[in-house]
Amino acid sequence: MVTDPWGKRWATRWLPIKPAPPVTRNFMRRDCAARGWFEKVGKIRFEPYLSFWEFRSMGKIILFFLVCLVGLVGCGKKENRVGEVSTPKPKTQEPLPEDAEERYKVAYIQAAQAFSRNDLEGALTSLEVSDQAKPKQASNANLRGAIFTRKRDWVKAEEAFRLALQLQPDLPMAQFNLGEVLFLNNKYPEAREKFQIFLNSQPKNDLGLYKMYLCDLLAGNSSKANDYLSTLKPDPMSPIYYFAKAAEAFHQGDKVAATEFVSSAYRIYPPDANSTFADSLVEKGYLTGEQMTAPTQDDSKMKAEELKTLLPPVEKSGSKPKS
Repeated sequence: MVTDPWGKRWATRWLPIKPAPPVTRNFMRRDCAARGWFEKVGKIRFEPYLSFWEFRSMGKIILFFLVCLVGLVGCGKKENRVGEVSTPKPKTQEPLPEDAEERYKVAYIQAAQAFSRNDLEGALTSLEVSDQAKPKQASNANLRGAIFTRKRDWVKAEEAFRLALQLQPDLPMAQFNLGEVLFLNNKYPEAREKFQIFLNSQPKNDLGLYKMYLCDLLAGNSSKANDYLSTLKPDPMSPIYYFAKAAEAFHQGDKVAATEFVSSAYRIYPPDANSTFADSLVEKGYLTGEQMTAPTQDDSKMKAEELKTLLPPVEKSGSKPKS
């Protein structure tokens, strides 16, 4: 007979199963229909009472079926989640704040973002909301003028910029934008006046100086244009020299020289810096969109010898000038 530390009752668990006398007081009767199945699968020996090991074996079987059931249910839920992710919900616009000041700011930012995406109608719609929250704002009028400028509605653009200056006379960008509208409509003396007012607040702005030079050049003030051009030198921080020389060459009908200056600018400076100066030449018909592209990759970097000839030498402190 097999014995173990827990006593004889547990040792009989591992002995060959022998027929047991019928017991009717057991809560699981010996004539239960599931007895054979439990003895075969769970290796449970039915006794007048259920031992600890029998309860444990039955618990394992029940736990196994519960795990399978939960797994099947979880798979179904996972498939539903995948279906939900594959069909994203449409984005809903957040409600605007109730406070008038905050509503004005949020609507203005939305209009500026729509303008940057070239969604001009959406920008105008947001501006209407901003105007309703806080009327007569110079920033709103200036942005509205920029929208109409991009739509090439010159009358409404000029009206909006003039309104912005009425509301805030010291708004520099409204002065510049109004000058740009007048410049695009060949009103060079008036445009030059607006650019001059803009430069009074920002005297070192290269784009404003370039616009004033173009006004003198295209208006026939060759003396003023030549005087300013003589003061320009190649600057490693700005392409104004090359585009001013290109504008002069285009105006004189020398397209080859003008194209050389534009190509040099695109070899030296980043495209964003060049595009702000090239836009004026495009508007006046001197350049096309294809000519505004940067050169090929082999020519994109300036050679050291060519850079020395284009940029003025830097004098070291304390060095004597050559006689």
